[in-house]
Amino acid sequence: MLIPTQIKSLRQYFYPCLGGILGGISVSTHFWLIFMPISLFILWKGSERRIANFCWGFFFILISHSWLYDLHPLTWLGFSWLESLIIAILILLFCAFLGGILVYLWGLLVKIILWKEDVFSMKILSLTVKVFFLSLTWGIGELILSQTPFFWIGLGESLIPGDIYLAGLARWIGASGLCVLQILIGFWIFYIQGRWKRKLYFKKIFLLGILFFTFLHLFGGLTTPIKRNYEYPPVAIWQTNIPTREKLKINDEFIEEKLSIAQKYALSNKAKLLVAPEGTLSNNFYFSKGIKVNTLSGGFRNSNNELRSSLLGFQIGDKSFTSYIDKNRLVPLGEKTPRFLDSFTRGLSAVGGIQPGSDSRFFDPKFTQPLAVAICYEISDGLKIRKAINSGAKLIITAANLDPYPTKLYNQFLSLARLRSIENKKDNLLVSNTGPSGLVQDDGKIIKLLDYDVEQNEIVFPNFSSEKTFYTKFGDKPILFLFILFMGLNVFWKIN
Repeated sequence: MLIPTQIKSLRQYFYPCLGGILGGISVSTHFWLIFMPISLFILWKGSERRIANFCWGFFFILISHSWLYDLHPLTWLGFSWLESLIIAILILLFCAFLGGILVYLWGLLVKIILWKEDVFSMKILSLTVKVFFLSLTWGIGELILSQTPFFWIGLGESLIPGDIYLAGLARWIGASGLCVLQILIGFWIFYIQGRWKRKLYFKKIFLLGILFFTFLHLFGGLTTPIKRNYEYPPVAIWQTNIPTREKLKINDEFIEEKLSIAQKYALSNKAKLLVAPEGTLSNNFYFSKGIKVNTLSGGFRNSNNELRSSLLGFQIGDKSFTSYIDKNRLVPLGEKTPRFLDSFTRGLSAVGGIQPGSDSRFFDPKFTQPLAVAICYEISDGLKIRKAINSGAKLIITAANLDPYPTKLYNQFLSLARLRSIENKKDNLLVSNTGPSGLVQDDGKIIKLLDYDVEQNEIVFPNFSSEKTFYTKFGDKPILFLFILFMGLNVFWKIN
């Protein structure tokens, strides 16, 4: 039988673990309004305890990134079944541990700044400054992580599909701003619960919060639809549905035959452009017959004896590509291994190690309008997409290959694509090997989505637009300015 002290000790571990699990679930489901606010409330409630912060971060990543386990089995790459299982579990646990460390470090900052005195008796102005600074610190942290090789799916992306109206604020404040906003909502719930528990007055704070929350939804949901230009011809997309594990057995003749079918479909529907997913074409693929419709296809190319994963452009009549944009953000181990490991392993990729290209995501193939291109999980990097649009891109194209991962990752990937559309008010044309493929409208709503895990040719009507949002123009500068401002105010309060 457990004694009261043991029960209390178990609660100190149970609740932060539960909070992380709820947060992880909300990242890839429609339950944001239920799970995420509760998760962030639990985070703030245990933020003065270091182990609680680590547990929350560990389980948040363990659940939200659990699709990493589906790397297993890697037997097709020469690993034994047991080696494959160990590798997949270790990768997932490493990412979860990293998440725990990051939240642990944030919790240390919370303890230093916020928990030196009783939060519930603190003056509102002083409390506001401290909480805003801590929330902005988290937001800046997620912004930095989006520039690293790690595929971080954080709070900024968790609003979609759960709360598309609140996510509409991204056209003003971007993913970082959405992240800060959610941390603040979590604190608001924590603060109300704490005052209620201590029998302190809280009704005014509660009502003001509800009003502000309602206003944010109205403001995020209100958008002026851009004028859709129907003068542009339709675009054909080809969802290849070729399992990654089988690509080594497929020859170029098979791909050329399939591509010929996709071209005929495109021409019969009066499409002037065909788009195929990441990794469709082998290295320096050569067509025996000239291309019959302008094509953008994922594939590989050699550059200075280095292999690149690229989106390759073919004009009518071409037998080999005449334009390209290389993938810049590579998957650690999956695509790029440290050079000192080159003699020991080629990584977890069927093609071995590849090298990154230019970090610019702007692509002008000349035979269509300028594009902002994201290859695979480059879609999580909103900064580079925004820069491409500021350079003149009128449409986002996202080419990916998410096989062999489960539907959970497809949904997270789709949420990222929808957020990029909202931030920049641009249509996003998606084409993936097994899905998601289709078209996302400039307000984040899905116009067309193909069934997962089937080969399919489809016609979509993307809108090419030069319109820019506040976020497109100014990016994360307002968030950085507020971060510096509140950091300065915290120093001022500390001195005085």
